[in-house]
Amino acid sequence: MSAETFQKLSVLLALSNGQAAEAFKPILRDRGIGRSVAVANNYEALAVLKEMNFNMIVIDDRFPELGGYDFCRFLRLTSIDVSVAPIILGLHGPDQQSVLKARDAGASKIVAMPLTGQSLIKAVTGAIAEMKPIVQDSSYNGPDRRRATAKPWPNAERRKEQSKLISVQQQHRAMFGLKS
Repeated sequence: MSAETFQKLSVLLALSNGQAAEAFKPILRDRGIGRSVAVANNYEALAVLKEMNFNMIVIDDRFPELGGYDFCRFLRLTSIDVSVAPIILGLHGPDQQSVLKARDAGASKIVAMPLTGQSLIKAVTGAIAEMKPIVQDSSYNGPDRRRATAKPWPNAERRKEQSKLISVQQQHRAMFGLKS
C-alpha cells in the first residue's frame, strides 16, 4: 500500500477498551495514517461521524451501547461515505457463529481480539488491499461475499446489472477522492 493512501486514511476506533484504542492512535500515526479518532460508545461515534469524515472503521463485538455487530450493520445502512468504507470487526473468542454474524453484519475484515499494534496495521493494510464491491440490497449491505474462483452461477444473475452494487473504484472515489 502506498504511503499516500495511508496518509489519506482516517480511522475511527470504536473499541470496548478505550485505553487500547487511545494507545493505537500513535501506532497508526507512526505508520503514516493521516488521522485516527477513538470513541467510547455508539453515541460518541455518531456525534463524531456527524462532524468528521472517516474512510475506515475498526469496531469490536463488545462495543458499548448498541454493540459491534449492530453498529456495523447500522453503518452499512447509512447514506454517508463511511457506508462503503472497509469495516474491521474484532471478535473476542471468534467461533463459526460469531464470524458468520460479523460477515452478515457487513464487516469487510474480521480479526481476533485482543488486537496488537502489529495485528491492527496488518488488518488495516489487508482491508484496503482486499476491498470488494459493496452490495446494497434490502436483505444485505456489505462486501460482496461471492468468490472469484467459484464455479459460475448456473441460475439468473441477480446482481450483475444492479445499480446497488458499488464497485471498488466507486468506493475509492467516495473514500479518497481517487479515480482508481
